[in-house]
Amino acid sequence: MQIEFSEIAKQTLRDQIIFLETIWSNREIVILLQDIRRVSNNLKNGQFNLYQKYSKDIRSALIGKKHVRMFFRKENDSQIKVLLFFDMRQDPQKILGLLQ
Repeated sequence: MQIEFSEIAKQTLRDQIIFLETIWSNREIVILLQDIRRVSNNLKNGQFNLYQKYSKDIRSALIGKKHVRMFFRKENDSQIKVLLFFDMRQDPQKILGLLQ
C-alpha cells in the first residue's frame, strides 16, 4: 500500500516540528518521527482498521507521546492519504476546518 501526505499534512507536520524545536528537545522530534514511521509501516502492511475511527472513512493514531493525532483516509485499495497532524492541546473544533 502506498502512503501519500496531503499539503496540509506536510504543513502541520512542519508546524509540529518547529514547535518541538522551540519548546522541547530533539528527543521529542525523534519520538514523533519514529511514531510516524511506525504508523506508516502499519498502514503499508494493511493495518488500516487497527486505528481509531474518526468518521466513516477517516481514522487516526495518537503519536509523539500522545500529544499529536495523525489523521488518514483510505483512498482506494492501494493508497492511503495522510490528511493532518493535529496537536491535541488545541481547540478540537479546529480539526473540522483543517479536514475540509
